[in-house]
Amino acid sequence: MPLKLETSDRRLLMWAGLTFLPLIVALTLFSSEEKDTGIPSTYSSQATGAKAAYLLLKDLGYTVERWEQPPADLPADASGTVLILAGAFRAPEREDRVAFELYLSRGGKILITGPAAGLYLPQVEVESEWAPEPVPRKYQPQLLTSLTRGGAISMSPLGYWKHCSRRCLVHYSEDLAGAARAVVVSNRAGKGEVIWWAASAPLSNQGISRAGNMDLLLNSIGPASGYRVFWDEYFHSSQRTAGSYLKETPVLFGLAQGGLIVVALLVTYSRRNGPIHPANTPSRLSPLEFVETLGGLYRRAHATRAALEVPYVRFRALAARQLGLKADASAAELARAASNRLRSKDERLEDLVVRIEGALEDPQLEESRALELVQELHFHARGFELISFEQQEIVSHANRVPSAHARTN
Repeated sequence: MPLKLETSDRRLLMWAGLTFLPLIVALTLFSSEEKDTGIPSTYSSQATGAKAAYLLLKDLGYTVERWEQPPADLPADASGTVLILAGAFRAPEREDRVAFELYLSRGGKILITGPAAGLYLPQVEVESEWAPEPVPRKYQPQLLTSLTRGGAISMSPLGYWKHCSRRCLVHYSEDLAGAARAVVVSNRAGKGEVIWWAASAPLSNQGISRAGNMDLLLNSIGPASGYRVFWDEYFHSSQRTAGSYLKETPVLFGLAQGGLIVVALLVTYSRRNGPIHPANTPSRLSPLEFVETLGGLYRRAHATRAALEVPYVRFRALAARQLGLKADASAAELARAASNRLRSKDERLEDLVVRIEGALEDPQLEESRALELVQELHFHARGFELISFEQQEIVSHANRVPSAHARTN
């Protein structure tokens, strides 16, 4: 039996389609592509990224992983490990430099690129190139070494090695005005080794396909069976995590659209299947109208004492309950308990109670005197917090309205 949609459901689907279809089309047309940050990150598939090199090492059988922890967390047994610091951008702390030195002393190997390498390793002394050429140049091997077996390489150097000690070896360089400028250098450091490139281009997505560059990367790391590779992402200016990657893709927009649809379904379901409650009908009688009506009844019945007796009895009952007294406690007892337990030093309470009890015995009690006594009684009731907040609002409002009398019972 085919599912039959009600009119309200069809209307909901129609409006949902009219709302989300243009939004989806607009996001498809105007969604921006991933920007090339110039950082050789293994997460980036842009020209300067290093995702291709990272995946290539995996395909060739290397044990390679992204390293997003500080250098202090590098393995204590560094023998047979390689740390790739490609285009490191964020400045290291003193603890990081110490951790690098300790890693090298334990037999680790570091492949580092760029002119900022000296900030991370004291063994590296680099002179920056202020105007690097945009077109890569070819560099021929200077010696037949394990790093130069792939032949010539191409790159646009961002810096040059200043001078070599006895422990360093120049693999690629160029002669400029009779001076050799090294672009690939290896240097022994304790039990470990530092390999420096003048730029990260040979391992970038765009440069790794050029002749000799891929061989330079593999020769710098070593054989796949003998090394464990850590590709650093900790020192990149924008660390790429799963959350940061999602921010730059349309996935979040899709999740937001799905969330709106779920909210719409929940709202429509609750409207059709939730409990039905009658609408609240506000009362057409305000408290002041009730007070005026009750006051008119007292006035016509000449019940002035009753108008004073009702709030007074209620005041004594509430005060006795709060103070822990008997209902027939005397005025002195009531005032003493209020002074001791409520810390009230107002001596007018005892006098007020005495005056109210005397007025209740007066058959000729005047309305003006009864009103005055009730107002004083309200003042003490608010001070002892015997009247709720809502009733206090009514009392305060009534005191500002001419010929109005607030209700406290």
